[in-house]
Amino acid sequence: MLSIPKTSKAAVLVDYNKPLEIREFPIPEVQDGGFLVKVEIAGVCGTDVHQWKGDIPEKPPYIQGHETVGRVVKIGGDTRKDCTGEAIKVGDRIVWSHLFCGDCYSCAVNFQPNTCDCRFTYGFNNPDSYTSLTGGFAEYEYVMPGTDILKVPEELTNQEVVGVCCAFRTAVSAFERFGQVGVQSSVVIQGCGPIGLYSTILFAEGGAGQLIVVGAPAIRLELAKKWGATHVINIDEIPDAANRKAEILKLTNGRGPDIVVEASGFPGAVREGMDFIRKGGRYLIIGQSSPTAESTYIPGQLVLKHLQVIGSGGATISHFYKAIQFIKNNKHKYNFEDMVTHTYSLNQINEALKSMKEGKEIKAAIIP
Repeated sequence: MLSIPKTSKAAVLVDYNKPLEIREFPIPEVQDGGFLVKVEIAGVCGTDVHQWKGDIPEKPPYIQGHETVGRVVKIGGDTRKDCTGEAIKVGDRIVWSHLFCGDCYSCAVNFQPNTCDCRFTYGFNNPDSYTSLTGGFAEYEYVMPGTDILKVPEELTNQEVVGVCCAFRTAVSAFERFGQVGVQSSVVIQGCGPIGLYSTILFAEGGAGQLIVVGAPAIRLELAKKWGATHVINIDEIPDAANRKAEILKLTNGRGPDIVVEASGFPGAVREGMDFIRKGGRYLIIGQSSPTAESTYIPGQLVLKHLQVIGSGGATISHFYKAIQFIKNNKHKYNFEDMVTHTYSLNQINEALKSMKEGKEIKAAIIP
C-alpha cells in the first residue's frame, strides 16, 4: 500500500503575469470512480504560458497543468478499467482526457465530445470542482469520476509519453479529421512547437513527399529535420513574410503547397498560409487556442483559390491511445524523448514558464 500524505504542494496561478505561488492543499477523499495519482511528470504547454499572460480568460486563482502522467495511489470504489478494457490497479501509470458530460448536443448528437458544452478541463479554472487538485503542477492530482483514462505501457518512459497529453493527441485528432494526405503531397507546417513537431512526424509517415517546416528557434527546427522535414525555414533568419513566401514557392515549383498546417498559434500566420497555399489546396488549422485573438485575411482567397479550411481542436481518449500506440510502434525510428529538453522541480515552475515563454525549450516538464 502506497503511503499517502494529508496535503499536497501545488503551484498556483494567483494573478496574470505574476509568479506562481507554491501552496499546500488537502488531499481529497477519493469518490467512487475517481483516482488519486502521484504526479510523475507534468508538461509545460504553450497554453500554460497563454493562461499565465491572461490570453485565455479563466479567472485565477487555480492550479495549472493539463499534461500529466500520474501513478495511481488510490482508487475510489470498485476497480476501474481503462478505455481498452484493462483493469487499473494501484501502482499503474495513467493518462486521462478532460471530462465530458456525455449528455449535451455535442456529445450525444454530434458525437464530438471535444466540443462538449459542459466539459471539465484539468489545469484550468474549475471553481465548482470537488477539489482544487485538478492541475498537474502539483505533487498529487485528483482524477474525477467519469474521466476517460488510459494505462501507460511500462516499456515507455514518462518523457516519451508526456507530450501525448496535449500536443500529440491534438495532432492525431486533427490528422484524423483532415483525412487522406495524398501520396507525395507537398506540405508546409507553420510552427515548430510540440504541435508542429508531432504534425511533422504524422505527415511524414502519412505520405507527404515534400515537408517544409516554418518556425523558430533553431533547436526546434533541428528536431523537425530529424522527424521528417525535408526543408526548414527559420523565421529568425527570414523575418519577412514575402521572402518566406518566395522561398516556399521556389520549393513547390511556383504553385505553392498542396497542404498547409497552421500549428504556430500566431494569429497572423493564418493570412500568410492562405497567401502561399496553391489553388485548390487544403488548410488545416490546429494551433489557434486563444478565444479572443484576431487576425485578418482576404475572404476572396477562399473562393478564388477554391480552398478547403478545416479547424480542429482538442481530442478524446481514443486519440491518446492512438498516439501512444504510434510511439510504441515507431520508437525504433524516432527518439520521442527529444521532445522534453529540460526538467524542473515544482519549486522551479516560474523558471520553466519563463523558459517556455522565451522559446528556449521545445518542451519543459515538471517532476515534483
